[in-house]
Amino acid sequence: MIKKTLKFPAEGAMIAWLVLCLLIGSPLSGQEAPEAAAPGVAEESGRLAPYRSNFLKDEAEMWTAPFHLDGKELLAFGTVLAATGLLIVNDEAIYKEFKAFQADHSWADKASPVLTLLGDWGLDCGVAGVFFLGGVLARDRRARDTGLMAWETLLHTGLLVQVAKHLSGRQRPSVTGGSDHWHGPAAFFKRYQGYFSNYDSFFSGHTISAWGLATVIAENYRHRSWVPPLCYGLATLAGLSRLTEDAHWLSDVFLGAVIGYAVGKMVVRNQRRRLQITPSLTPAGAGLSISYEIR
Repeated sequence: MIKKTLKFPAEGAMIAWLVLCLLIGSPLSGQEAPEAAAPGVAEESGRLAPYRSNFLKDEAEMWTAPFHLDGKELLAFGTVLAATGLLIVNDEAIYKEFKAFQADHSWADKASPVLTLLGDWGLDCGVAGVFFLGGVLARDRRARDTGLMAWETLLHTGLLVQVAKHLSGRQRPSVTGGSDHWHGPAAFFKRYQGYFSNYDSFFSGHTISAWGLATVIAENYRHRSWVPPLCYGLATLAGLSRLTEDAHWLSDVFLGAVIGYAVGKMVVRNQRRRLQITPSLTPAGAGLSISYEIR
C-alpha cells in the first residue's frame, strides 16, 4: 500500500475556501436574489458605487459594546460569560477526551492540520481578496463589498485577540501535557521566546478569524440557503481542530467563535446602515443619489 502525505496542508485549506467562493459566484449554484446589490449600496450607470467605511468608529463600537447592552443583549452576554466559565473549569477533562478521540481515529489526526488552516489569518485575508478582486472584475458589488467587509472584520478581530492574548497569558495545552495555567500579563515577553508562543491560548485567533470571515460571507449570501451552514460548518471545523492541534482549550475556541460572529455581524450591519451619497445623472439633470437603510 502506498501512503500519500500532504506536504503542504495549506493547499487543502485554501482549496476549501476557494471552492466556496466559486460555488457562490457560479450561475450553476442558483439564481441571484432580486436585489443584486448588497442592501444600502447605490449604483449608477452600471458602475460600482463607492464603498464607505468607518473603521475607527466600528473599532470603538467593538471595544465599548459591553457598556451599551440592552436587556436582551445583556442576557446573551451573561450567558456567554457563564458558558465560557463553565468550559474553563472543565477544559482539562474536555481536552483529554478530544485527544483520546484523535488517538482512536486516524482520519481526525490527518485532517486536523488542514482544517486548522481554515482559520489562518493570512489565508482568510486571501479569501477576502478573492471576493474583492472577483467583484471588481465582474462588477459585482456584493462580492466586492463582501471582500472589503471581510478585511475590516479580520482587522478588528486581529487587534482584539492580540490584546486578550497579551493580557491573559494563558498556557497552551501543549506546554505541560494538558495542564491549564494562567500567567497573566507577566507572560508578555515569554510569548516571543521561540517560533511558537506557549502563552497566548486565550482566546483562539484561528477561530475568531474563521468565524468572522464565515459570518460576513453568510450574511451577504444568505439568500442562498446552503451558504450559511457551509460557512459556519467550515469555521466550526477550524475551531475544533485547534484542540487536536494542541493549540487551544475548548473555552478559547467557544469564545473566539462567539466574538468572531458578533464582530462580523457588526461590520455587515453598520455597512448596510451607512449613508450612501453618490452622484447621479438623469434626463432631468444632474444631482445626488442618497441611500440609507433603516433596520
